[in-house]
Amino acid sequence: MNFDPHASESPPPTLADLLERRHEDIIQRWTGRLREGLAPTPRTQAELEDHIGEYLWEMARVLRQQTASGAAPIPEWLPVAREHGSQRLRIGFDVQALVREYHVLRECILDLVEETDVRVTLGEVRALTAFITTGIAEGLAEYLRQRDAVQRLDEERLRALLDQAPVAIFAKDAEGRYLYGNRYQQQLVGRPLEEILGRDDAALFPRALAESLRAHDAQVLEGKTRTFEEVVEFDTGPRTYLSTKFPLPGGEGLPSALGGISLDITARKQAEQALRESEERFRLLVEGVEDYAVFLLDTEGRVISWNTGAERIKGYTQREVLGQHIALFHTPEDREAGLPERCIRAAVTQGHCRMEGQRVRKDGSRFWAEIVITALRDEHGVLRGFSKFTRDISRRKRAEQVLRETTQRLQAILETAVDGIITIDERGLIQHVNPATTHLFGYTPEELTGQNVSVLMPEPYRSAHDGYMEHYLRTGERRVIGIGREVQGRRKDGSVFPLDLSVSETLLPQGRLFTGVVRGITVRKRAERHQAFFLEAGTLLSQSLDLATTLKKLSSLAVRHLCDYCMVDLLGEDGQLHRLELAARDPAMDTIIQRSRPYPPVMGGDSPMARALERGEAVAVPELTPAWLDAASRNAEHRAQLEALGPKAVALVPLVARGRKLGLINLAWTRPRTDGLAEDLEVAKGLADRAAVAIDNARLFQEAQEAIRVREDVVAIVSHDLRNPLNAIALSAALLEREAGNERTTRTAHRIVSAADRASGMIRDLLDFTQARVGGGIPIHPQPLDFHEHVRRVVDEVRLAWPGRRIGFQASGEGRGEADEGRLAQVVTNLVGNALQHSPPGTPVRVSTRGEDSHLLLEVHNEGPAISAELLPTLFEPYRQGADAGSGRGSLGLGLYITRQIVLGHGGSVHVHSTPEDGTTFTVRLPRSRPPA
Repeated sequence: MNFDPHASESPPPTLADLLERRHEDIIQRWTGRLREGLAPTPRTQAELEDHIGEYLWEMARVLRQQTASGAAPIPEWLPVAREHGSQRLRIGFDVQALVREYHVLRECILDLVEETDVRVTLGEVRALTAFITTGIAEGLAEYLRQRDAVQRLDEERLRALLDQAPVAIFAKDAEGRYLYGNRYQQQLVGRPLEEILGRDDAALFPRALAESLRAHDAQVLEGKTRTFEEVVEFDTGPRTYLSTKFPLPGGEGLPSALGGISLDITARKQAEQALRESEERFRLLVEGVEDYAVFLLDTEGRVISWNTGAERIKGYTQREVLGQHIALFHTPEDREAGLPERCIRAAVTQGHCRMEGQRVRKDGSRFWAEIVITALRDEHGVLRGFSKFTRDISRRKRAEQVLRETTQRLQAILETAVDGIITIDERGLIQHVNPATTHLFGYTPEELTGQNVSVLMPEPYRSAHDGYMEHYLRTGERRVIGIGREVQGRRKDGSVFPLDLSVSETLLPQGRLFTGVVRGITVRKRAERHQAFFLEAGTLLSQSLDLATTLKKLSSLAVRHLCDYCMVDLLGEDGQLHRLELAARDPAMDTIIQRSRPYPPVMGGDSPMARALERGEAVAVPELTPAWLDAASRNAEHRAQLEALGPKAVALVPLVARGRKLGLINLAWTRPRTDGLAEDLEVAKGLADRAAVAIDNARLFQEAQEAIRVREDVVAIVSHDLRNPLNAIALSAALLEREAGNERTTRTAHRIVSAADRASGMIRDLLDFTQARVGGGIPIHPQPLDFHEHVRRVVDEVRLAWPGRRIGFQASGEGRGEADEGRLAQVVTNLVGNALQHSPPGTPVRVSTRGEDSHLLLEVHNEGPAISAELLPTLFEPYRQGADAGSGRGSLGLGLYITRQIVLGHGGSVHVHSTPEDGTTFTVRLPRSRPPA
């Protein structure tokens, strides 16, 4: 290099000129040296050059300014150097390479100066050095700035990645203090990161666990990666973690810290333990099974395992049989026919081979066996061997023989059974029916065999049956099988009738069979309906002694249960019938039927109704004729009225009580009754018998009330009009006795006084007798009983009378006590019947009993309109009725009066609470034992 501190008069080319003229040469020299080892990896020419061209042009500009002015300032920052530093970071240069390449550039420029004999001034050298130094500083600063930014970003990404890891990741220093812990680790410890960093395990875990963790850490700090199973106790139970811990290098190659990754393997450990227990149970199961020979075969069919059951069934010990072919257990004829090999081949191709046949024991004896050979393959489908199950079925074979022998006897029993017996298969197809079934349903056996059993069912059961069968076979959920129930059957003629059905299930080798036993219960159901009807009728008709109320209840019962129209005619004192009550099932016909009130039958006439009452015999006419209607009508207007009602069948039932004819019930239907009318007539006669008694009782009650009123008048006369004269007679006789002048007068006066005393006693006796008859109360005969159970029985009886209503019952407390069972039943019947009558049809009636210390409580609650405030004070008085009693609702009659007298006779009390919001509740409170009189 030529260095001349004094410039010549004609200046030679400057360093800036050299840089401009040899610009590309400098770049080629510089990139060539970079490729010789300075660049980290092979790079393209463009990547190596980067911004160096711009850098050289900027350098030439600065040097030219220095030459021109003698001292040019070096820029404080060089954007091109910063861009170069950033580019070098991106392509992988390290810091040393970045600094070194600037020195290489300076060397390339100085070498070129020596080669070209360019004379460089000291100022140019200084400017060149300063420019390169500034480039190094600017490029290095940008390099480091961007590298730090990348590192910070990488650390944040790494931290976010570690926080998402489903394992605990942590780092500790050599003293066991935590340097890092990811989010999972924080959740495991139960503390945030700031409470974990700088603390050791002793501050975070129980002492025993902390010591165990520290011991593991010590092994890792020796310089080896280790894996441990560590158990941590939580409130929810212990958790097992598989922890891999590894040393983190420090100075002089020695570990200064350790890192760790802990994976929760609790579920895996539990699964492994469950698997071990399952394998052990399976081993014990196989070894303990004695009824089955369970053993394994290799791929050739040779025995490779043997259990206790196999030894018991076949007689060979494990030592004797291992390695033997299964042909050992076959009969000579089976071996000759190649049966063992065929079974093995079938298991290979089909997956298993199942058969029954005779096998040979060690002692040569033969037995019947059921055999299943199953091919065992690995996950790749490669055959690994076979499992073989053998069961001794000799007993079953003998049983099958016995079964065949008893089949004929069983068939004979089925043929003579009174109940219908139907056998079906899993598809619901009828396999067999006995004669009772064909008689019950009207089919022949040939018509039913092979048909779906749903042919014997009405809709909707017919359509739903196959779905039910499928549901049961899939889930085992039973609705009929094993449970007796009442169902509906359908005869061949389409008629539907009630049945008792019980179904049992039998598992046979050929599949499942279901046997249904059916019994027609038409007669029983009819009797139950009649019994419930009669109970309801008896209950309702006995609740009131008012004649109008009794007649209204009678007609209401008739149209609800029996007929379309009902007319009740009673004989009056004039010997003629009087029409006192009419009712229609259809409310729209009420107005029309009321027009018949003026036309009761005329006694002594020729009408069918009058003849029926005169003879005292019930009459049923299943189909009315015009001639019958003509005979029944009193005039043309009455005939037209009958046509408007449109009766097509009638039943005429006399009302007779105590041998006296009281009247007639006329029941009519708007359709002909060619069948079933005889049965309804019998029910009507039963209703008429109960109604006649109720009507007779009502009349007797009216007569008794009249007699009582007469007696009360007599008593009033006796007590008022006779007592005063008797008192005067007695006083006069006493005075005469004291002032008598002779013995005869004294005796006479004494006789008068005695007679007056006797007369007064007779009056007192008469008053006492009247009080006992009128106000002395009802006699009560208490006996020990279970209060709850007795009330429950009575409620059950009432339910039978009201099948369409819900009557709830609840009992609590001790129920033992004393009461008159009959009278208590009358109280319950009256109160529950009253609640049913005075509540809307769709609402429930709730009955409850409760034991409290020395008392027993009965409560009857119903919803509906409240009892009027005007009626409440006299509710329990005789003959007190609500405004709607005449319409069959709100009528209290004598029921509540009798109830109160019975309760009072027990020494108890009865109260009522009634509001529109709460409904009506009657509360009866009785002592557990009747107080002494």
